[in-house]
Amino acid sequence: MRSKFFQKLFYNWQAKILCLLFAVLVYFLLVFTIQAERKVTLPVTVKMPELYHAESNVPQNVRLVIQGTEDQIYMIDVSQISLSADFTTVNREGVNYAVVQIDTNELEKHVDMSSLHLYTVPSQLKVYFSLGGKQQ
Repeated sequence: MRSKFFQKLFYNWQAKILCLLFAVLVYFLLVFTIQAERKVTLPVTVKMPELYHAESNVPQNVRLVIQGTEDQIYMIDVSQISLSADFTTVNREGVNYAVVQIDTNELEKHVDMSSLHLYTVPSQLKVYFSLGGKQQ
């Protein structure tokens, strides 16, 4: 009995392994193509340093990209998401960078965020500062 089982299992084993590899490839192809993307433009709150003045334009809006399955990404209320960048630690003149922080507030209570991916474009803001304090 045992020998018949192994004979059936290992009969034409090359084709069986090839089919298994093809099935795994199709699975991953489907998983990655089902992922959808939603892009929204949101205002960003920028905290400025007290001793330095921004010489270049400070961005007012940043694009937020939400990746996940289509039914999940459109359930998100983007009005509950806030974006911020903190330049208060600037300690030199010239070009300075601050990472855009994403605050999802109460979204975790309503939506499963573990299967979603949120990021901003650009991921950090670049501003040129000169010494002189806030402008009047």
